Amino acid sequence: MEDLMLLQNPWWRGRDEIYKDDKVKAVLSKKSPLKYFFEKKNKVIIGPRQVGKTTYLKLCILDLLEKGVDPRNILYFSCDLLRGYREIIEVIRTFGRFSMGEKYIFLDEVTFVDEWERAVKFFLDSPLSQNAILYATGSTSAGIKRESFPGRPIKIEEFLPLSFRKVFLLLKPEFKEVLERIKTPKTPKEAYKNALELYPYYDEFMNAFYFYLRSGGYPRAIYELMEGEITPDTYEMIYNATIFDVAKVGRSERIALSIILGILRRYGDRISLNSLAKELEIGAHTTVRDYLELFEELFISRNYFQVNMASFAPLLRKERKVYFIDPLVVNTFSRHFGFEVELPKKVEGVVGEHLKRNFETYFFYGNKEVDFVTKIFGVEVKWQNKVKASDFPRVGIKNKLLLSKKDMEFVEGRNLAIIPVPLFLIQLP
Repeated sequence: MEDLMLLQNPWWRGRDEIYKDDKVKAVLSKKSPLKYFFEKKNKVIIGPRQVGKTTYLKLCILDLLEKGVDPRNILYFSCDLLRGYREIIEVIRTFGRFSMGEKYIFLDEVTFVDEWERAVKFFLDSPLSQNAILYATGSTSAGIKRESFPGRPIKIEEFLPLSFRKVFLLLKPEFKEVLERIKTPKTPKEAYKNALELYPYYDEFMNAFYFYLRSGGYPRAIYELMEGEITPDTYEMIYNATIFDVAKVGRSERIALSIILGILRRYGDRISLNSLAKELEIGAHTTVRDYLELFEELFISRNYFQVNMASFAPLLRKERKVYFIDPLVVNTFSRHFGFEVELPKKVEGVVGEHLKRNFETYFFYGNKEVDFVTKIFGVEVKWQNKVKASDFPRVGIKNKLLLSKKDMEFVEGRNLAIIPVPLFLIQLP
């Protein structure tokens, strides 16, 4: 165990060794680097593979070292080789024996270790946590709920592909002050006023949005596209990371790929589990349901359920819609299967994901369909050259947003804001 720890913590030999770390070197070499800083609180950080969680940990370690923390009080440990929760505890105990003062423990990819939660709870409840801060990352949300560590001082955070706003600021850092003036809208009129303020920069936002539709929010793809083109290796990386996790939890790669193809073919359409099972020749609709739930736990895709407008409760037995969590995931599987998702549908998925990260989000289907419904807005996406107020269905939703390609208007009588997609997404934190 000690040998593995020494290998993974070269800064114990000398503080400046952190600058030789591949992840740190890659970040510091960029003209517009992603920056992360250490926060003094226990965290479990969950997100898809290859999204930059390890880089995040290494940059937090860099931050601590640059602030003068004793290098021997900082532990980084990749848990991929560990089998059970007792081994996690042993790593922490071993570190504690030869470090003094406040300790900083960074455990990477912990969530595939059997019963890892028991190790975290043991740490928090034992003397090991005295004068120590723990960060633990993982690639699956399976079994994690907000109440997973009741009454314990730890925060669960999602670490997702970068939002459009964050990618825009990587491309155009000079816009930081402009965007800091924009408050998250709570009404269609507020969203419209924000869009009016941003409209002089429409071309910059639209160009960045087309960039985002290609790169998604994965840093490696973003920086490659900034320098020219996304490499085949990056698409292969996303594909392998996704399928690797499916296989790692003991599920069938063949069934997973079959369902992914089914999602692509009906992207953004209402899907019934029975019809998808029949179409894909999968024995039972419960198998389809289980895989769609697994995809959500592994941050591959999201399920959007119909909503009861009176109670704002999801109708779980009705048809649902499924979108992938990021444009790069869509592009990766489109390349793999040779099946291109229509651009308006891809845009719809991006809007849905941004809403989902900020609000409880469903969709409405009655005589007519509204793409997304939150407690604040109903949102209809029309990625087309000409949009008019009547494109938002009359279904009794009070606050209405109609997201367009370029049209902008506020229709007072209907409390309806027509706003270009990127001018709305950039407003969301």
